Amino acid sequence: MIKTLITIAVLASALGNPVFAQQTAADAYAREDYTAALQAWQELLEEYPELNDIHYNQGNAHLKLGNLEDAIAAYEQALTVEDREALADVYYNLGNSYLQKQEVEQAREFYKQALRLRPGDEDAKVNLELLNHMPPPPPQEQSGEGEQQEQDQEQQQQEQSENQQQGQDEQQEKEQQTQPEQSEEQQNEEARQDQTRPELNDQQEQNQAAAQEILEALKEREKENMRQQVRLKTSGQDLEKDW
Repeated sequence: MIKTLITIAVLASALGNPVFAQQTAADAYAREDYTAALQAWQELLEEYPELNDIHYNQGNAHLKLGNLEDAIAAYEQALTVEDREALADVYYNLGNSYLQKQEVEQAREFYKQALRLRPGDEDAKVNLELLNHMPPPPPQEQSGEGEQQEQDQEQQQQEQSENQQQGQDEQQEKEQQTQPEQSEEQQNEEARQDQTRPELNDQQEQNQAAAQEILEALKEREKENMRQQVRLKTSGQDLEKDW
């Protein structure tokens, strides 16, 4: 939660003329046009540089925009305000800014400052209570030992990568060396196969010829048997048997 802007009444009590300019900036802030509000407040400060309270309003606009460093710088310039309530708001919003930066210790101290000025500030109490119950950050390793361990791990990983790459290169080189030998063996095998192909073809032709001769012989034998049966049937012996 961001504490409210410094009111027009405060400014009017200091200076009577810049009330309209302040109203313009406040209206821009209310419609969430924080860039326009910042510009209006900056123009007001250029005309009335003694009006340091405006830095607080600028800090609120920067905080809304997420410009944490600019917000902190503006709030620090507003620490010269004399009004106790306004100063408590500055401390409170400084605590919010550091909390968003996750700088817990600084945020805690500014909330305490706000409570010293305004003990009844419930927002500051709640935020401070939450910070007090946050677990402490994990212990960090000593920078020297941590850096040395990281360097050792990086060196070990680099050596493993180099060894792996060297092994891959050696394997690839062996494959390239053995590839011509394998090609030569394949060529010799193909040549041997080409030489044996005629022999295989001749043998196949001989087998086919022998099979054909056997078939022709069987056919001739069957023809001879048929002729013998015809002769027997037409001879006298067959006629005698019929009588």
